Amino acid sequence: MATLRPPPPGATPPVRPTLVWLASYPKSGNTWLRLFLANYLLDRSEPFPINDLPKLTFADNVAEPYVKLSGRPIEALDEATVHALRPQVHRLLSTQGPDLILVKTHVALYVSNGIPSITVPATRATVYLVRNPFDVADSFAQHFGVGLDQAVDTLCSPNALLRGDPRRKLGQRIGDWGSHATRWADAAPLNPLVLRYEDLRRDPLGAFSAVVRHLGLPCDPPRVERAIGFAAFDEARRQEERVGFVEGSSKAERFFRAGQIGRGRDRLGEEQRGRLVAAHGEAMRRFGYLDADGRPVDHAVGLEPAS
Repeated sequence: MATLRPPPPGATPPVRPTLVWLASYPKSGNTWLRLFLANYLLDRSEPFPINDLPKLTFADNVAEPYVKLSGRPIEALDEATVHALRPQVHRLLSTQGPDLILVKTHVALYVSNGIPSITVPATRATVYLVRNPFDVADSFAQHFGVGLDQAVDTLCSPNALLRGDPRRKLGQRIGDWGSHATRWADAAPLNPLVLRYEDLRRDPLGAFSAVVRHLGLPCDPPRVERAIGFAAFDEARRQEERVGFVEGSSKAERFFRAGQIGRGRDRLGEEQRGRLVAAHGEAMRRFGYLDADGRPVDHAVGLEPAS
C-alpha cells in the first residue's frame, strides 16, 4: 500500500474531499483501471511496473490504519470494530496528498449503527466499474479457486464477505452483485462515474478519457492512448510472467488472464445463468446485460478477443 503518513500525536486530521474511490465488485476490471491511471498520472516513457501499484494507490481493506488507530492486532479486529473505524480511516487517508488520492475498494454501500461504509465528506469523486455478472462469476471462480456454483452463490448473497489476509488485509462486506452495482451507481453524493467493463474494452479511448475528465484532470488524447497501451493486458501479463504479481492469488495460476467478454456465458451452465438472472434481472437490464425481453445481450459481438 502507498506509505501512510500518521497525523501528529494527539491531532485529529481534518476531513478533506480528496478521496477518489476506484470501486467495483471483485473481478470487474479494477486493476486495469488502476494501471491506466498510474500510467496516465506518471506519464513515463515505459510501462508502469505492475508491482508498484500498491505504492501509488491505497486500498480501504488494508489493515495498517485500522491497527494503528485501534491499538489492536489484526486478529482482534472484528467487522463491527472495523466498520466503526472507517470514518477515522477515511479522514486519515484524505490527508495523504494535496488534492487527489486514489483508493481501491470492493466494499458494498451500507449503513450500520448510523455509520456509512464510505465517508462522503472525504470524497472527491468515484469511478465505478460494472461488469456482466456471468463474466464476474467465471473470473471470481478462477481467482479464488472455487467452483462456479460457489461463485454464483457469492454473487447472489446479500451478506457476502470477501475474505481477508491474516497478515495484512481485512475482510470486507461486498454483498450481492446487483445491490452493489445499483447502490454505487445511485450514490450521487459520492459523485460517481459509472463505466461498464465492456465499454472499456470496446472503446478504451473514449471510456478512459471520460475517467480523466471526471477526475478534473487535463485530458490529453495522445497521453491517454499511451497510458492505455502501457496498461494493456498483454503488457501486464508479460510483467507477471517475468516477476509475478503481488496482488495475485495463490489459488490461481496467474492474475492477468484474457479479460475476455462473454466467456462466462459459455462457462456457466443454464441453471447457474438462470440463478443470476433471477436474482439480478432488474440490475442486468439497467446496465445493458439483458434486453427488454430478459434475454442476455452479447457484448462480445464485433469485439476482437484478447489474445
